[in-house]
Amino acid sequence: MKFMCWNCRGMGNPAKIRELKQLIRAHNPDIIFLSETKMNGNDFRRVQNKCRLQNGLTVNSEGRSGGLALMWKEGVNVSIQSFSKHHIDSIVNLENNKIMRVTGFYGHANLSLRHNSWDILRRVRDSVREDWVVGGDFNSILNYAEKEGGSVMDDLALVDIKPDSGWFTWVNNRSGGGLVKERIDRFLSSVSLVENFPFIATKMVRQSQSDHDTILLDLWGRRPKDHPNDHRLSFKFDVCWADDREAKKIIGSAWNRDNIDYGEKIERVRLEQNIDRIIDSKSRGDSVKNLKESRKRLDFLYAREESYWAQRSRSKWLREGDRNTRYFHSKATGWLKKNFIEKLKHMDGNWVTSSKDISQVVKNYFLGLFRSNGQRVDLHEVGYIQECVTRETNEWLTRDYTEHEVL
Repeated sequence: MKFMCWNCRGMGNPAKIRELKQLIRAHNPDIIFLSETKMNGNDFRRVQNKCRLQNGLTVNSEGRSGGLALMWKEGVNVSIQSFSKHHIDSIVNLENNKIMRVTGFYGHANLSLRHNSWDILRRVRDSVREDWVVGGDFNSILNYAEKEGGSVMDDLALVDIKPDSGWFTWVNNRSGGGLVKERIDRFLSSVSLVENFPFIATKMVRQSQSDHDTILLDLWGRRPKDHPNDHRLSFKFDVCWADDREAKKIIGSAWNRDNIDYGEKIERVRLEQNIDRIIDSKSRGDSVKNLKESRKRLDFLYAREESYWAQRSRSKWLREGDRNTRYFHSKATGWLKKNFIEKLKHMDGNWVTSSKDISQVVKNYFLGLFRSNGQRVDLHEVGYIQECVTRETNEWLTRDYTEHEVL
C-alpha cells in the first residue's frame, strides 16, 4: 500500500493538475491526501475526473484558504471515519484481512491556534485500535510540535519515519539570508505499524508547482527485489568497454533508438540530483536562483520527452501537457504486444504454447513449404504452356529507363 501526501497550494491551476497526474502515474499511490486545495467539493470533482480517481472525500475550503481531499484507487477498500478542516481519518482494508488506520493531517497555520490541531489528533487516537499512520503538512517541525502540543508525540504514541531520500520538504524561495528550509511534511506511525511492516519506507518527491514537496510512504518500499531467473536479464558492465569505440557506438545507438538524445537522459538525472543537493544543503548564496533554473530546465526536458511519446501514442483523447510518459510509452509500443503468438497448431493437430515448440512448428512449416519434394519437372512439359509475353514485349519491359519516363 502506498500513501501519498502533498500540500499543493491550490488545485485551480491547470499546471498543478498536470503535476498531480504525473505524480500518480509515476508512483502509483493507492491513497492520496491533498491539503490546501483551495476548492470546494463541486470544483474538485473536475480534478478527480482528470485524474480518473472517482473515489474520495473533499473538505471545502474557506474562501481561498484551506481545503482537503482524500482520494483512493478503484479496488482499494477505504472507510471514512471522521473529517474536519484539518484532517481526514479512514480505515483501509489490506490484503490477508489486515486493516490499518490512515489519517491525512493539515496543521493549523496560525501558531496560537495550532494546539487545536493536536487536539483533533488526540481525539482520533482515542478511537484507534489498528496500526496507524498520519501523513501530511504539520506546519511545524518536530521539535516545535513536541513543545506546542504539550508532549503530543507521547500522547499519540507515534514515531517519526525518517525518509530514505531527501530531508527538507518546504522552501520559502527567498534569496540570500532570507532563505528558509524546513521539514514540516512527514509521516508519523504507531510502533505496531513499524513492527508489522518492517520494509516500510518513505521518500520525498521534488515538485516545481508548489513550495511543498510531495511525501510518499510505501509499506513494502524496502523489501528486497527478486533477482531475475533469466541470466540474460542480469546485466553487468565490463570496465574494458569504456575504451572500446565499437562498444560506445552500440550503447549510443541503443540509447537513441527512440530518437531521444541519451545526453538529455543523463542531464535529467543530474538536474534531479542537483535539486536534491540544493534543497538539502546548508549553503544559501545563490541557492534559490540555481533551484529555479534547475527546475525550469528539468520541466522543459520532461515536457519534451512527453511530447515525443504523445505523438507516438496516437491517442486522440490525450492532450498535450499531461506528463504521462509511462502511459505514452506503453501506448506507443503496445502494438508490439499484439504481434505476440500465444499458441500454434502442429501438423498432428495438437496445440503448442511454449516459445521453443512454437518456433519449431514455424520452422518445420516453412522448411516443408520451400524445400524440394524430390520430384523433377520435365522441361518438355513446359513447352506446352502458351507464351503470354512476346520477345518484343519482354525487350521493351527490360530496357533502361529514359529521362522522360522518370520525370
